[in-house]
Amino acid sequence: MAIRFIESVLLAAFLTTLGYGLGRLLGYLAQSIIESQGNVTGLQTTVTRRAGIERGFQNRIGALRREMVNFDREIKEAVHRHTALVAATNESLATADRIVRLVGEEAVGRSRYLALVFNKYVSAGGGAATLIDESWLVAQEVEVWAIGPAEARVEVEKRYPAVFGFTVHSLHSAPREPERTPASIA
Repeated sequence: MAIRFIESVLLAAFLTTLGYGLGRLLGYLAQSIIESQGNVTGLQTTVTRRAGIERGFQNRIGALRREMVNFDREIKEAVHRHTALVAATNESLATADRIVRLVGEEAVGRSRYLALVFNKYVSAGGGAATLIDESWLVAQEVEVWAIGPAEARVEVEKRYPAVFGFTVHSLHSAPREPERTPASIA
């Protein structure tokens, strides 16, 4: 009985090995037939190439995600800066301090002139002059330092040209402002 058992085990091992060998042989033959008929360069080469392409796609997706995160951060920073600038502008407009537009430099021998300038192209809806602030709807005070009124007008018209719609409404000499000391500011 033990001999029959050993013969059965050996026969089973032989048939298993034979079946495995035939399976490998059929797989190799099928691969050869597929390669010869389909103009395929090799299954292993194809799989390797496709895996490389997939890895490249995954790397590109990761790079694009990092780039999107950076862009999102930059946009949030820009919006934050814009909000801060708008708040600062609104705060400065709400204070009692007036905005002084200055042309020229204060120097010995130069007099101070005040000019009222407005822009005839600015309208409440923006229109063609959308790059010019709506504050130009009303005349803006411009402080000019020049030797005489003729030079003052030329300097103002140089800074605010008529071709952009700016018009000098009036120009007159102004007294020098008193010296500001720390005691007078407080």
